[in-house]
Amino acid sequence: MNRSILGNILLAVVIVLSISGLLLYFTPHQKSVASIHTVFGLVFLCSMAFHIMNNKVPIKNYLKGKGKGKSKFRPFHAPLIFVVAISLSFGILYQVPAFNTLYDWGNEFRNQQLGKEEQTFDYEIIELDQTVGKHQISVELKKGKTFRHPLIAIWIEDTVGNYIETLYISQSISSSTFQIGKKVGDGYAPATVRRPEALPYWSHKRGIQASDGLYIPLDGAPDLDGVTGATPLNNFIISSKTDLKQQGPFKVFVEFNQSFDWNEYYSKDRFPDDKIYSGSGAVGQPSMIFSTEIQPDDLHSKTYKIMNLIGHGHHSGQNGELYTDLSNITTAKEIADRIILSIE
Repeated sequence: MNRSILGNILLAVVIVLSISGLLLYFTPHQKSVASIHTVFGLVFLCSMAFHIMNNKVPIKNYLKGKGKGKSKFRPFHAPLIFVVAISLSFGILYQVPAFNTLYDWGNEFRNQQLGKEEQTFDYEIIELDQTVGKHQISVELKKGKTFRHPLIAIWIEDTVGNYIETLYISQSISSSTFQIGKKVGDGYAPATVRRPEALPYWSHKRGIQASDGLYIPLDGAPDLDGVTGATPLNNFIISSKTDLKQQGPFKVFVEFNQSFDWNEYYSKDRFPDDKIYSGSGAVGQPSMIFSTEIQPDDLHSKTYKIMNLIGHGHHSGQNGELYTDLSNITTAKEIADRIILSIE
């Protein structure tokens, strides 16, 4: 093909691709713009094929590092450029965070124009492999905007309120050992920390007192060995197993609690005479309690249930009562965006 004609075609195509690419990046997606970008992209590929055919010799020299000039690094130019291009492509393809920053910013910018919010659905999967039973119960929690790694308990009761078994408990609670337990020099070290205010509704329902009189486990708890797991740091799905030998219906509960989530009512100095609330410095708004009911027919096939917020626990864990007045609860309601239970 005539070099002059080919050069003008390439110039025109590059201009159209640049403009359409910028429109696709900075404005909400439009089919017409995407179509123009696609068509001219194909024209660009065809034009480049003719360009390579017309310039085989100089292109070979570029690849081999030959040409005018005395730079000793010239032979490395082409390999280095190809390595960078391939690394960048694989980084984007496999969702390496730093490589997607430019795309994510553009996506957020476009969504703002549409009044949309980008949603991510990455989940931690926690399989409690030591649990046994013919029914698998999974709890999916999509974190809300105030989620900060809360401590969690999941358990089953009958409809009268009798505790049956725990399905999951955060390891820090089952052992009363926290990795950031005590200050040592400039850092922290694991230590035993008693947190009766963390999950009081679950601990009192379980009904086992430790040697110090608190209902939070201490020095090991055989009934919790198989259902203890790490505290999730993100959206999560926790899967446990149970036999459910008793006749239903049943209730499944989730209780979680997050430290330092103070608000105007549950402030640091709200209960000055309460040694637990005012003493540990780790409390805040009380635990949130969610529940749903399982009917006998739900056990015959995979069933999904929305878990609803039904109340909160005692602010310092002094009892196992369910408090249904949520008027003083604020950001703690936003720790979980949704909780879904599945059973099969």
